[in-house]
Amino acid sequence: MDNAITDVKGVKVAHLTIEKDLPSPAGRAAAIRTGLTAVIPYPMEKALRLFCANLCLKGNAEMTGYEVLDDFCYLNSPVVITNSFNVGQAYDAVLSYGFAQNRDEVWPPVIIGLNDSYLNEMTKFSFDEKEILQALFNAKDGKVEQGSVGVGVGLRAFDWKGGIGTSSRRLLIGGQELTCGVLAASNHGNSDFAEGSLSLVMATDVPLFPHQIRQVLRAVLAGLGPAQVKTNPAESVSGIFFSTANAMSMATERPFVFDYLMIDDSWLERISAACSEAVLESIRNSLTKATAVSGRQGRTVKPMPEDVQSKVLRI
Repeated sequence: MDNAITDVKGVKVAHLTIEKDLPSPAGRAAAIRTGLTAVIPYPMEKALRLFCANLCLKGNAEMTGYEVLDDFCYLNSPVVITNSFNVGQAYDAVLSYGFAQNRDEVWPPVIIGLNDSYLNEMTKFSFDEKEILQALFNAKDGKVEQGSVGVGVGLRAFDWKGGIGTSSRRLLIGGQELTCGVLAASNHGNSDFAEGSLSLVMATDVPLFPHQIRQVLRAVLAGLGPAQVKTNPAESVSGIFFSTANAMSMATERPFVFDYLMIDDSWLERISAACSEAVLESIRNSLTKATAVSGRQGRTVKPMPEDVQSKVLRI
């Protein structure tokens, strides 16, 4: 067990980190401090879809495919987190990723856009599709790199360095060991930056139906407590949660009637508690594992000191 979202069997994570300085006509080099982090929900060469739910607790969630997922409660795309100005490139790359594996569709591509402009010159750089595809095809299970990596390189939280964090929890249900895993992108709680966001990707192998997934997700987002985004209406707190149980074939020869497993509702409170623990630890890891980054306009953001952690996080 690696204490990561990849502890859910079949789930992989990919990072693409870009740190470079581009020449600028104005004389000052453009600091590119950005990246991409992707959660691959299942082996994508298989034509499958998974039950899922997505929810924006407050603010405006910048996520492609939000309405489709909300209506149909199916996920068959990687979940990609990148900066807001590279959402289009990532969207196209996910489609190409599916076509390259002879998939008829990987739709809708689920791309979450974050504003990393405090450290990153967002207007000066666009990803090359080949870079994104290479990252997706190189996604790994097992241990996940955390902190200032992938999209996390340009993030900031609570006025300190933000980033990517992950964690997981095991549950013993009916004699069977099951897992809940979380990946968090912390870019929130800053005193001088209103358009922040906390984005969560959650996975489980517990056999949950969409209404149960949504119930757990709502409970988790509503109960973030001391790690919750500061009360700023412009900031977004959002999550997407999927179950790898009950994977449905989308192949041509797929059945027309599916047999599903569904856990009894009496377990939902315990599942919500386990997911909440993993969320809070993921947020903490995103901060404690981050390293200092210098970027746009000569700004440097340092990791949160331990004495501040105890006051801000209390996890």
